[in-house]
Amino acid sequence: METSKSPYKKGFTLVELLVVIVIIASLASVVFTMTTKAMRAAKATRAIENMRQIAPLLANYASDHSMKLPPAENNNYSLPDGSTVEIRWNEVCLEQLYPGTDFERFQEKVWWEQNKPILRNPLFKESATPRGWEPRNPGYAFNLMISENLAILRDGASLAQDELLATSVSLASIAEPERTPMIAPCDNFFYRYDENQLEEFEDEETTLFGLLSDGKIPILFVDGHLESLTPKEYLTRELFMLPR
Repeated sequence: METSKSPYKKGFTLVELLVVIVIIASLASVVFTMTTKAMRAAKATRAIENMRQIAPLLANYASDHSMKLPPAENNNYSLPDGSTVEIRWNEVCLEQLYPGTDFERFQEKVWWEQNKPILRNPLFKESATPRGWEPRNPGYAFNLMISENLAILRDGASLAQDELLATSVSLASIAEPERTPMIAPCDNFFYRYDENQLEEFEDEETTLFGLLSDGKIPILFVDGHLESLTPKEYLTRELFMLPR
């Protein structure tokens, strides 16, 4: 005698399906958050390692130029053929990494995408506002307070910004290279990090906040060592007043 079969098959109820969907969504959210944090941590690590590699490039430049650091922006940089071009400090570094490359290539996004040089800060987004990443604005910047503070020591007053940018500082004029900041993340090719600019790091809406690594600013000092400092530590140690 055959047992009659029920015409209905047991399946998930609507409530069970909703529970499963919620669980999957929660897991996906956790995975996404962890992945995002891991990716940012990797970029922050690479940003710091890039800065370590910038130090010997600037040291090499100084050894070939009467122990002077490159100006933040040089409007009359001499080429081997006798012509002159306008270059920035980071392009001086690129010249060493890619000898023989036409300087105009350093200003092309396609070239940067193909070569992926260390002079690009991986934390600096092209979509950042008001200034985003571009070939001449790579996310690492030169400390303009070096030439400004030296001018004040020498003349009792600062120079105009274009003159400060064009100043090639002698390493011999920096009394405390181990305390004098030289390169740091910024949304411009030069920085000041005085009290006003450091306040931008406290605002999550600013580009500078996005360049922090675990709430700290990686700083490459003139002597070649690197430290990560909070904006408050930078101010407390009065690093924006060096050299003096």
